[in-house]
Amino acid sequence: MNERLITVRKYFHRTQKDFGDALGVSRDVIASLESGRVPIKDAFVKLVCREFGVNETWLRTGAGSMLDESKPSILARLAEEKQLTPREQAIVSAFIDLSPQDRAAIMRYMDSLVEKLSQTPPDPQKKGFDTASSSDG
Repeated sequence: MNERLITVRKYFHRTQKDFGDALGVSRDVIASLESGRVPIKDAFVKLVCREFGVNETWLRTGAGSMLDESKPSILARLAEEKQLTPREQAIVSAFIDLSPQDRAAIMRYMDSLVEKLSQTPPDPQKKGFDTASSSDG
């Protein structure tokens, strides 16, 4: 089961620390479970399955598919809750499928874009810029 736990973590592009953070445990706990030094308890199996949509039978035995196809994915639940359009859902999906390094690069770009936009004066031609409400006259 420890090898399958590694497979789950890597499938979701998580470091041991990130995986542990998502599950409320330390990187050391994940390392101990993955190496087999510590047995994986039932409560932890259920937590992994719930948080990552993993098929419990597969995690325990290796039988079947890794992902639990009977439950909507985290992304599907998010899309429904936040009423995402198919395009918005595709953007979120593409972003989370990137490596952590690529996501970080995109976030750095977005931060610089926001910084540049905050330094740019508003365009009076854009909707929402109300010159009639000036208190000068």
